[in-house]
Amino acid sequence: MAWQFLKRLPQSDSILQSLRPLAYISLIGLAPFRLSVSKEVRTSAFSLAAGILHFFFYVLCFFLSLREGDSIISYFFQTSVTRLGDATLSLSGIIAMVMIFSSIFFKRNLLLTIIQNCLVVDGIFLRLGLKLDYRKILMYSFVTSLGLLLFNFVYLLVSYMLLRSAEIWPSFVVFTTFALPHLNISIMVFKFLCTTHLTRTRFRMMNEVLQDILDSCVEERDAVVLSPMHSVIHLHSTNNMASRHAPSVVQPTATPRTRYSVTSLVRRNPEGALKQVSNVHNLLCDICCTIEDYFNYPMLAIIAISFLFILFDDFYILEAVITPSRVDKFEADEFFAFFITQMLWYVVIILLIVEGSSKTIKESNKTAAIVHKILNISEESAVHDRLLRLSLQLSHRRVVFTAAGLFNLDRTLIFTICGAATCYLIILIQFRYNPTHWDRLNTSSGTVLASG
Repeated sequence: MAWQFLKRLPQSDSILQSLRPLAYISLIGLAPFRLSVSKEVRTSAFSLAAGILHFFFYVLCFFLSLREGDSIISYFFQTSVTRLGDATLSLSGIIAMVMIFSSIFFKRNLLLTIIQNCLVVDGIFLRLGLKLDYRKILMYSFVTSLGLLLFNFVYLLVSYMLLRSAEIWPSFVVFTTFALPHLNISIMVFKFLCTTHLTRTRFRMMNEVLQDILDSCVEERDAVVLSPMHSVIHLHSTNNMASRHAPSVVQPTATPRTRYSVTSLVRRNPEGALKQVSNVHNLLCDICCTIEDYFNYPMLAIIAISFLFILFDDFYILEAVITPSRVDKFEADEFFAFFITQMLWYVVIILLIVEGSSKTIKESNKTAAIVHKILNISEESAVHDRLLRLSLQLSHRRVVFTAAGLFNLDRTLIFTICGAATCYLIILIQFRYNPTHWDRLNTSSGTVLASG
């Protein structure tokens, strides 16, 4: 029985089967849909109930940890800045969880719309004689999910062992409040990577269809150019057959080209294929807009909390380096290792989000280059008209992912975060180095008010 299950596990012949790892996390309520026996995507009542229990369990642990007055940073040292940072991180953590579960509960139909539109796109590809490799999509989902699961397991285990090594014994509710946001953020990022990968593979398939049309146009042009050349070469060789020392003529040969998924249907009717490509591109842009609508506020919350953790972790490390007395000597190594590990975890999360969106945008931008190459070669008026329409559509429907419209989720975000973190880190260091100035200013202000 187990062997049969393992044997069927890597097999996939539809998009619904390729999303099995995404359906598995519905057991904890973070993907409230199920794949029915009739191969349809439906909302799961069990997953909704599990999600509600999951959220209230986190809220309960959060308020119990507040009542105990404990947190991870308070185990190491406490200053005015660290108390401010601890309160800010706790508030941002609960806001991030509210954003994540709100999108799961109230925008669950958008996730179903993404899958259903992908089914429509796959049907169009089948009419063109093409079929996606669902097994690769399934393997990507499995590898990504297992990688994130292993990454979080190692991170939480290392964090707990570092606390134990520093003779710190966090309570169950404190460590649960610390661990649950990491797991939920990772699952949300996994969903984002899966959905962007679905669109990226379909953009790649659409570009292969256009590349096939381009190759056929190039072959027709080369055939037209080579036919008069062969006639000239044949006439020249006939007139100079008596001359043994006549210069030889090298016949031009077509350069070999990379072959794609060539289908006779696309080559027989390029106008019809371009019409279907326009429909596919329009649907894929709709899918990307739906992905942005589904993930906009969760991504905003995840980027914000990641930025805050990176900023305050940097400050805690600098605080311990500048003032070693803040941390006991026997806890210093564990302190640095703990906060460096936590900072790297959030750096990896940001890189995953940025790379998932950037690769999809890059794949979608390849379409315009191929379309205009065909425009420069094609001589058929009907094909030329379709290409002009598609070019106009490409200029008006560009793929972009944003966090609630505030900033783009691309590689420019890394530079923005580095610059902002550096700026705020300098401000925090200035506050640390001038406590007497602020105390003197507050004292003088109080004296003036009292004398007045």
